[in-house]
Amino acid sequence: MSKRGVLPVLLMSLLVLSGCERVVNVSGLDYEPRLVVEARLERERGVASADQVIRLSVTQDVFSTAAATAARGATVRVLDDANRATLFAESPREPGTYRAAAMALPVGRALTLEIEWEGDRYRATEIMQPGVAMDSLFFRAEFDEVDTGRNWRASISVKDPGDQRNFYLWDQWIDGRRLVSPDSEEFSRVVQSDDRFNGSTVRQFQPYSDWLVSSGQLVRVRQLAISEQSFRFYTALSAQVGNNGSPFGVPISSVRGNVANITTPSRRAVGYFIAGEYTDLERRVP
Repeated sequence: MSKRGVLPVLLMSLLVLSGCERVVNVSGLDYEPRLVVEARLERERGVASADQVIRLSVTQDVFSTAAATAARGATVRVLDDANRATLFAESPREPGTYRAAAMALPVGRALTLEIEWEGDRYRATEIMQPGVAMDSLFFRAEFDEVDTGRNWRASISVKDPGDQRNFYLWDQWIDGRRLVSPDSEEFSRVVQSDDRFNGSTVRQFQPYSDWLVSSGQLVRVRQLAISEQSFRFYTALSAQVGNNGSPFGVPISSVRGNVANITTPSRRAVGYFIAGEYTDLERRVP
């Protein structure tokens, strides 16, 4: 092509490229603040009662970097299926944190959470789930790895009861640091149903297989029994927070919890109310 032919082509290319440019201004998104409920009633298996904590906060603006605002001055109580109420008192040192001492949590009983805050009344009901004991806690490499002693993960063995469906949630601490917490690197709860191993012994299950442990570290694993509804909630929530935007990711959507706003149904709370027994195992890495 001659120089005379090249110049018009370059000019046309520049015009096309400049025509594709567009400045987009993103303004602040309007939103309605919602109550955030962190209500996880749990009791160690075999223990009659335990102290309980419920935390209430308020959702923040999408682009906010401020700490969550505590929901102060709420009335919080939990009723059993005999209509006996346990009141939760707000901590004077921790605004938005509500506590109840030595609360009895009988397995199989319905528990109803009631919250009154800023003119709205919220409610959620769960059945107290029976816990399943872990058999052992030990440290191994993953199944497809050569065990070098430097690639160990916390591993557990569990005998799942065969007479009922069970749903599990696991937590793990390393040297006192909880792996899943606000602003932690790990942001997905590990949950599982027993559909594939009902009545069987599960050996060398590694709830947090991405986390290596080192000699001398103190590791604690907690196995909490949850309801099927709780399992479905955490499964959906994990799919959303783990969405990387790829073509194979799940569609973006809100995940609805079980805390309903009785006063204004369209303004539901964010979060979930859970009740279940747990078992803990703790061991230092050799």
